[in-house]
Amino acid sequence: LKLLLRQGRDVTMATLNAGVAGTLSFRRLLVVVKQTAYEEYSALKLRGQAPKALRWKRLESRYKAHKSCVNELLSILREHRVDFSCVNRVELDRQHLANVDLMVAVGGDGTVLSSAHFLDHGTIPLLGINSDPITEEDKTTVKKKTDERRSHGALCMCTANNMHEYVPRILHGGGTLNERTRIQCIVKSTFSETRLVPALNDMLIANPSPAAVSRFRMGWLKEVDLDDAAPLRDGGGTGLL
Repeated sequence: LKLLLRQGRDVTMATLNAGVAGTLSFRRLLVVVKQTAYEEYSALKLRGQAPKALRWKRLESRYKAHKSCVNELLSILREHRVDFSCVNRVELDRQHLANVDLMVAVGGDGTVLSSAHFLDHGTIPLLGINSDPITEEDKTTVKKKTDERRSHGALCMCTANNMHEYVPRILHGGGTLNERTRIQCIVKSTFSETRLVPALNDMLIANPSPAAVSRFRMGWLKEVDLDDAAPLRDGGGTGLL
């Protein structure tokens, strides 16, 4: 079995600039909404399979904050008369991308990463919105340095707190499109070759069994001058080699 890593196709992500709003630049949007832990565990609870130690009030609070952000975003899109459709993150498929000129991922970094998997050629920009960002109050009341209940939102352009200002400006051309380089893995065996979807920030190579020991021998397919390949040398993300 061989694993080949190569540079994948870039993904285009929308950011904000100081441009003055003009005519509507994006007319057909696909809104990808994350499925919260509260929704997932509620479905398990109905089947009697949910863990008993769950903090339901905390999960419900995060769910309500996320849902409020989604509803407010849809109101903004309706106000600006933008044609859009919504899809749950777990149900996203390539067929949803037909005639779409902007994808909006509402949730956190995980939702942005999942959405980016379906953007192969960089022709559809991706806008990330952190639906439940860490607040100033959390920084003083939460004992942990990071609060696992919320998303850091490093890949998100805006949050639920400022999207009322930023989203309309993006819709009317007040934004900049930036390309983000991705990595792609090709799995080669004796009789087949599988190309995995490009990864935006990291890639995990592991044995299906958590208890098993995995051994790898890694190298370059061709000689690489690291002085001319800073993204490869420095990692260029949170989890690249």
